[in-house]
Amino acid sequence: MKKLIFFSVILIMAGAMLFAAGKPEAKKVDYLSLSWDQLTAEAKKEGSVTFYTWLGEDFFKSASQKFKEKYGIDVNVIIGDRTANQNKVLAEKDKEVGTIDAMHVGGGDMVKATIAAGAYYGPILPVIPHAGKLDPKLSKVQEGIATNGFLAPGWRNQTGLLFDPERVSDPPQTWEQLVAWIKAHPKQFAFCDPSKGGSGQAFVQTAIGYLCGGLDKYQGDTELVPDKINNWDVAWKWFNDIENMVTITGSNNESVSRLNEGEVSLVVAWDDNVLQHLKKGTLFKRAKLYIPSLGLPGGGDTYGVLKNAPNKAAGILWVAFLTDSDTQVMMNDIMGSTIARTDVKGKNDLLTEDERQKNGVIWIPGPYKAKFIADFVQNVLMK
Repeated sequence: MKKLIFFSVILIMAGAMLFAAGKPEAKKVDYLSLSWDQLTAEAKKEGSVTFYTWLGEDFFKSASQKFKEKYGIDVNVIIGDRTANQNKVLAEKDKEVGTIDAMHVGGGDMVKATIAAGAYYGPILPVIPHAGKLDPKLSKVQEGIATNGFLAPGWRNQTGLLFDPERVSDPPQTWEQLVAWIKAHPKQFAFCDPSKGGSGQAFVQTAIGYLCGGLDKYQGDTELVPDKINNWDVAWKWFNDIENMVTITGSNNESVSRLNEGEVSLVVAWDDNVLQHLKKGTLFKRAKLYIPSLGLPGGGDTYGVLKNAPNKAAGILWVAFLTDSDTQVMMNDIMGSTIARTDVKGKNDLLTEDERQKNGVIWIPGPYKAKFIADFVQNVLMK
């Protein structure tokens, strides 16, 4: 009896081995090599996508509903803290399968950390049919970090000079003109403390570029190179010399508010922040925003698909949908943020595409930005 049982076990094991040998291995799909129709079909098979962000709940809710109507694919939108989202990605980066399919990416620290960790699947940009219509600057570099096609532009923001046309008849264009205007109109030019707002960071970066040998030398660096900042004392001296001629505010909002109240006439401001003030009625409608030929930095936020996403095809399709012209217009309408496409104009855009491309410059890498913020506080504000 024992021999019979033992023989039966052997037969079962042998059969299982033969079955396993004859069973084809699970095929790993290279979604990047599929046609768009094939990728869409794979995404529909996956049936869902989990997307992480930290803002824009109304927009992403509307977008997910339209995505479901179009493709029959569910979108699970998770609204969480930005740093928490970043830490979750980094904690899961070595897992074979993670819990996030696609995510909203913004902020220099987030871009640097997740790119350095190799967190993204791709490059996805060459796969998206309309990628060539997305902003060419943000398609290549975000916060001074080369993204190499792994991140797709979601929306843009840009700093510029905001002025009262009743008090500024000939707004300055060049650096020399701006310096002359500041000296001719003491305390009428304002920018915010760079440790309190990005518009202030924009002006400090611009000053460093003009006074310390340009900005190109910083591009591509993922860490601060000490030799490249050894002449920044020239910039700090300049700021100290004009301290009594300019107004330094406590925030992006305060700069706009002081212009609205008539305390200053020309300020550095964000396009989306200006738009919010106009909508709320906290800025007079005659205010004008422009990017001077001297150049001011801008950037934006992006979307990426995680390398260990359980639903990669659905993630890519979702990112493509978010950057589709109709969805971008809806984003502009709901959020007020500037469309990432260069072929579509939203109703909420204070700047022309021409001046964005011609006069907008990219941010220098995050380590340099963090350094000049700290140096400004120490060498200018605390002097």
